[in-house]
Amino acid sequence: MSDDLISTQQAADLLGVRVATVYSYVSRGLLDRVDDGRSRHDGSRFARDQVTRLAARHHRPRRGVFELTVETAVTSLDPAGRLLFRGHDAGELAECSTFEEVAEIVWGATDPPQTWPTGTPAPIAYDAATRTDRIRLAIEHAAATDPERTDLCAHHFCTAGRRAIAAAVATLAASAVPAASVAAGLWAGLSDRPPVDAELRALDTALGLMADHELASSTLAARAAASTGADPYLVMLAGASAFEGPRHGQASAAAYDLLVGALDGGAEIPDSPAGFGHSIYTGTDPRFDVLRVAVGRFAPEVVEVVDELAVRVARRDGRAANVDLGLAALTVGAGLPRDAGAVIFLISRLAGFVAHGIEEQGHPLRFRPRATYTGRAETASGSGPT
Repeated sequence: MSDDLISTQQAADLLGVRVATVYSYVSRGLLDRVDDGRSRHDGSRFARDQVTRLAARHHRPRRGVFELTVETAVTSLDPAGRLLFRGHDAGELAECSTFEEVAEIVWGATDPPQTWPTGTPAPIAYDAATRTDRIRLAIEHAAATDPERTDLCAHHFCTAGRRAIAAAVATLAASAVPAASVAAGLWAGLSDRPPVDAELRALDTALGLMADHELASSTLAARAAASTGADPYLVMLAGASAFEGPRHGQASAAAYDLLVGALDGGAEIPDSPAGFGHSIYTGTDPRFDVLRVAVGRFAPEVVEVVDELAVRVARRDGRAANVDLGLAALTVGAGLPRDAGAVIFLISRLAGFVAHGIEEQGHPLRFRPRATYTGRAETASGSGPT
């Protein structure tokens, strides 16, 4: 049988239906039998690509899971463990490039500047503001001081991204003094001491790795905002707001706690440990592998404990390490504060929000899913609450 043709049973298996249902699809004109010269007694044949398209149309998402597919040229994410930024291996790119260079590639920028702008710290009125609060405030401040903020062309999206990231780094460091790089400026906002070369290189690598990851929750929020015609800063703010939850951007803090506990004497591993498992990857998160190597260059004792944790969790429930554990290893190994992983993640992901904001331009308002109503049935007129 040709590889392009499949049997009725194979079609039923692909569609997740009974054989009788396949024939009902034929009678309704949804599927076409292919005449390959064989007798009907040998069974019908169908074109594999037509069956696959029908399966995609009739796909029923898992209960309780909202599934959405958007075409993108920014990031390719293979569940087997391959991550590409516009055709470049993300790990290799992050290891040999600065974050700024990665961001320009993710944006598809055609005329990147030689240097990025120096950010102006945003005024912070509340001492209780967290570091991620300060990043969002810096984006607001950058927006308020940009007379062209409503320009939605790709060039201005890139300009706004550079301005917002520079402002966020300057706000965290509480300094308008030019830094040698985004990584150097961010280090100053996270630590009181100068970094060793391997620490700064690992931080820059982490920033590059986290620049995008397809349609993560925060990126979907950013694209939804972009589809309404929101300006670049509001697109970044929409993503930065969805980022904040413990199931997404803040997950590395829980992984930090797990790692610190293991370093302090082997604390018990919870049933669902932070830093392990991923909704997309079937094995190890490739970003974890890259960070593990980077951290090992200056904190091998931390990586040794990370490896022990990974083995214990894998043997117990089969979960592989993800990037949150990698960020936790960087944070612990470099002596950075507990929330550093989330800060690194958010600063970096602003680049991804910009890339998806650019890509969403030219599409109509299209993020309007429907809901399945599960509330009370309609009551008779006049029989409201008493």
